[in-house]
Amino acid sequence: MTDDDLPDPPLGPRLRDLRRARGLSIKEAAARAGISASFLSLVERGQSDLAMNRLLRLLQIYDASVVELVSPSQPRSAVVRRGEEVRVTSAGEQIDAYLLVADTDRPLVPMIWVYEPGAAMKEQASLPTDHFSHVIAGSIVVETDDGDQALAAGDTIYLRAGRRFRIRNVGDEPARILGCGVHMVPGVPGLSG
Repeated sequence: MTDDDLPDPPLGPRLRDLRRARGLSIKEAAARAGISASFLSLVERGQSDLAMNRLLRLLQIYDASVVELVSPSQPRSAVVRRGEEVRVTSAGEQIDAYLLVADTDRPLVPMIWVYEPGAAMKEQASLPTDHFSHVIAGSIVVETDDGDQALAAGDTIYLRAGRRFRIRNVGDEPARILGCGVHMVPGVPGLSG
């Protein structure tokens, strides 16, 4: 993975800033995430790739959202033009995520997820809020504790908060998924943690 694949500045330093802002040592954060402190250190220095489910787990530990990975220097706007999306990538999993909001003051977190053929989340993840995924192109399987759901273009799945899931592309083309969840907004009823 190169710096061109990551938001500017790279993802690692942003994760480090979130961890420090929450008053967590690298050992504490790594233990809670179920990873080694040395691995988390590599990620924070931009020397290792991070699986999407581990990124989501760290964001939960930091009581943060993908929205908080957006550079504070970005202009505040209701419009995100094509090519201006913040891109977060997991090269090892062959998954890219594109954030479709321009700043961190938005309660909704719409994203486009692109899974290359055969790509899959390494492990199940769970999110602290309800969310949905709508398949724009390709075909995926969403694995949950209740069983697998095969989805094709035009299909949508709604997952409740805390429900564990894993997504994998079972097709021969990239799968494009529109996903949307809620960003926990302090002080807003129903949206605060």
